[in-house]
Amino acid sequence: MRRAIPTGSDPAADGPRTKDVPAIRSAPQRFIETWLDAVGGFLFCVVLPVPIYATTEPFSEGIGATEQTILSTAFAYAIVWYCGRRLDAFPRATLQGNLGYVAPVAAIAYSTLAVVLLLMRSDYSRVQLFGSGVLAVLWMSFVAQLRARYLVRNYAVIPASLAGMMPMLRTCRWLDFDQVGRESARVDAIVTDLSSDLDETQVAALASAAIAGVPVLDRRYVLETMTGLTPLSGLTPNEFGALLPSRQYLVIRRAIELALTILALPLLLPMLGAVALMIRTTSPGPVLFMQQRVGRRGRVFRMVKFRTMHHGADGPSFTTEGDPRVTRIGRFLRRSRLDELPQLFNILRGDMSWVGPRPEAFALDQQYVRDIPHFALRGIVRPGVTGWAQINQGYAHKANEMRSKLEYDLYYLKHCSLWLDLVIVLRTFAVVIGGTGAR
Repeated sequence: MRRAIPTGSDPAADGPRTKDVPAIRSAPQRFIETWLDAVGGFLFCVVLPVPIYATTEPFSEGIGATEQTILSTAFAYAIVWYCGRRLDAFPRATLQGNLGYVAPVAAIAYSTLAVVLLLMRSDYSRVQLFGSGVLAVLWMSFVAQLRARYLVRNYAVIPASLAGMMPMLRTCRWLDFDQVGRESARVDAIVTDLSSDLDETQVAALASAAIAGVPVLDRRYVLETMTGLTPLSGLTPNEFGALLPSRQYLVIRRAIELALTILALPLLLPMLGAVALMIRTTSPGPVLFMQQRVGRRGRVFRMVKFRTMHHGADGPSFTTEGDPRVTRIGRFLRRSRLDELPQLFNILRGDMSWVGPRPEAFALDQQYVRDIPHFALRGIVRPGVTGWAQINQGYAHKANEMRSKLEYDLYYLKHCSLWLDLVIVLRTFAVVIGGTGAR
């Protein structure tokens, strides 16, 4: 039984002996599951198609078309597997969501491989190349859902009352810390509230668990990881610094989004013209709608969208369910998000990004800043056409909805990276195809 005292010290010299604390043991290393996933995927996606087309034993007579294709698809599979695991690390993934980002990554990886082989005038097997790509999508989606549904993790909670505050998920068990210690059970981590006042025995127990190799996690961190929200309750000024993205990330992201926007202009401009013509011929009034929105650091700018309401219609600045002010073509534009396309000009001007917290109308923003604590923190980064709150929650305007939306936005600020941006973009396509969350 470990004690929270330095090895070799004299307990009598330090005063009364510290009460024995429960022994907590770490669960088996999860890297085994990762290796099984990687190796199983390699066998399924790269090795399985080989007997279908190979006429001789691969690599028995040097490097030919068969061997070159196998090596190439192995490299493509490694890229898809790595990207899939990185993207799957973010919470709230569904089967549709997994397919939504694994399929594009696989398509890009294997298509790039095919183009490279064609440019090099190298022989390759189409069965191996395209078969491996399809199998990679199936494998990654299957394993992600298997992990999300059946990989149960055990967490010891201290104090026990904290268990009722944790999310109820089928893949998590919240166990009483003292009971785990008495039974010498194995756990994946210990969850506690590090901002609360823990007594001496509890601190000693956490120290002993850390020495034994068991991770000790703060309750807020666990909630963020599993729900995709940063809870407003308990948010302190000490955490504000963690919401500031690195300058390198902001510069790289800005360069990437500018380059991609300019490259996409030949495709987007005809779409803009077609939508403008639809609006012009179906309802009187201007094609574009401009509104003052609040952007980065509280700066007010004019956001441009396609008009989706009848010209001159009065009413609140937010849209209600089945709003009669929305035109017939406007409902289609809102459901497909095509009304947001003109915001590419806001992106080129630097008012917005493709990904970020959604900008609010000036009057609504002032109200939310008054009523919701820390709402102004959303202005740390440029607002976006799409964002983490949009793909997880959808449209919101009520106070409780906006509070939840703010918690999603704070999670984005705290964890923003090119990987999270890619997840948001890819899941946005799934949301657009499903037509969910629009009004």
